[in-house]
Amino acid sequence: MMLPPWFRGNGGLAYHPDPVLGGRKMRLPFLDRTLRAVADLVEYFLFAEIHSQKEGFLQKLDPRVKLITLLLYVVTISLLHSLPWILALYGVSLGLALFSRIPFWFFLRRVWLVLPLFAGIIALPATLNIFTPGDPAVLLFSLSKEYHWGPYRIPAEITLTWPGIHAASLLVGRVGASLSFILLLTLTTPWADLFKALRSLRVPAIYVQTFGMTLRYLMLLGQIVRDMHMAKKSRTLRPQKTRTEQRWIAGQMGALFGRSLQLSGEVHRAMTARGYQGEVRILSVFQLRPGDGLWMGGSVALLILFLWGGRV
Repeated sequence: MMLPPWFRGNGGLAYHPDPVLGGRKMRLPFLDRTLRAVADLVEYFLFAEIHSQKEGFLQKLDPRVKLITLLLYVVTISLLHSLPWILALYGVSLGLALFSRIPFWFFLRRVWLVLPLFAGIIALPATLNIFTPGDPAVLLFSLSKEYHWGPYRIPAEITLTWPGIHAASLLVGRVGASLSFILLLTLTTPWADLFKALRSLRVPAIYVQTFGMTLRYLMLLGQIVRDMHMAKKSRTLRPQKTRTEQRWIAGQMGALFGRSLQLSGEVHRAMTARGYQGEVRILSVFQLRPGDGLWMGGSVALLILFLWGGRV
């Protein structure tokens, strides 16, 4: 059967972009930025499960062994007082991510994009001689004189001190390395297996179930927020002022709180009707293998070496 000529012909462009606007950066409205943030949150929870299904090194380990060993790595990092040894353990986490088939840049972004918001704010003031006295490293600016307010003193020259830089670097290094191992645990282990591993280590069921319900319904509420924003956007003819959009967001926060309370009651009644008595049964069966014992023994030996080499 031959296609008609009008179907085979290529038409022109339905939309002709303005060349003047081609190189400009467009700022998304407040509603669009919120929608993108919610979509990224939902995508993170969905995308993280993909890594736990890969044929990587950590994915093959027993979840109980993996939980114990990676937590031992975090405890060891908190006991080290030498920045080079902490960075060496961070290198171990990068190697484990590589052998577990986790994308390198994805792993780096998940760790270091969190640090400036938490550790950086705490660490930066500690580098100043106002809080940490010591040998000056970099002169920032000078005042006309020295100021005193009771026991507090502001020197005439505000500088970065070497002890302050060392303390801040130690804090940031510990947080970054610890987050790396925690991220390895959550990326390479399905949440259901992780919860069962916690219960096998005698963590009280109330804590495990609270964490599990929070994780599941955080994702569900994120999808509800996304649907609310999509409904608003599909019925909006033109962008509103930022203050108007913010008032709408504030109103929807109250509505979302009411929906979450209603949802919690419905979920509790549904679980009770299905025989829930305080313990969720997971069908996964854990089985120790020779590789788990080798990993556990090698990790303990490596951590003892790090503790011995990185001691004060």
